[in-house]
Amino acid sequence: GCMFNGRVPQTALDAMEVMKRNGIRVIIPHEQVCCGSPLIRTGQTSFIDDLKRKNIDAFASRGIRTVMTICAGCGATLKNDYETPFTVKDVTEILTEYGIELPSKLDVRATYHDPCHLLRGQGISKQPRELLRLGVREFVEMPTQCCGAGGGVRSGVPEEAKALGAKRDECVKATGADVVVTVCPFCEFHIADCTDVPVKNLTTILLEGYRKKDMERKGSA
Repeated sequence: GCMFNGRVPQTALDAMEVMKRNGIRVIIPHEQVCCGSPLIRTGQTSFIDDLKRKNIDAFASRGIRTVMTICAGCGATLKNDYETPFTVKDVTEILTEYGIELPSKLDVRATYHDPCHLLRGQGISKQPRELLRLGVREFVEMPTQCCGAGGGVRSGVPEEAKALGAKRDECVKATGADVVVTVCPFCEFHIADCTDVPVKNLTTILLEGYRKKDMERKGSA
């Protein structure tokens, strides 16, 4: 996803570490380009066919049968706007299907934000929660609501994005959570702009749990 390159690169590295920890080999073709999600959502569709061709060729030419996304917007676009010869799955689908090494639980109260492109675009809500419960002491729900980042809102209607972000902040504060967890880099970036509660990607939470587990093992050795 483009957001990882420009805004939250560490989140992508954390996700790769989690995959490696669980024995899942990941190939990242250098030929892949933007999936076109921002263009599609804002009606700029004249460039899409070229982007689709480049991305499909980047994966299909290697014989890849499953493409994993760690961006909800990319996943929704590849699943709903492309016709691909391969299967597309979100990182939370991959991790729950494979089964993961249990991390040590972080001593935090966490709440989860459903990305629109994951919940509404892909129908995924169960898997992230299952994984999050494995990694934290306490999980508390909050109302599902758009954070204001996606669909061209943050860039095209910034005042509306700010207002939606403020509502998200109110929901977060009402839970008493120590951390907000999500699985969309755009949501992660935007919510962090709107609240003083730490915002982390789910894969970062899992990685921190693995690092805690490693430290506990060293301490007991």
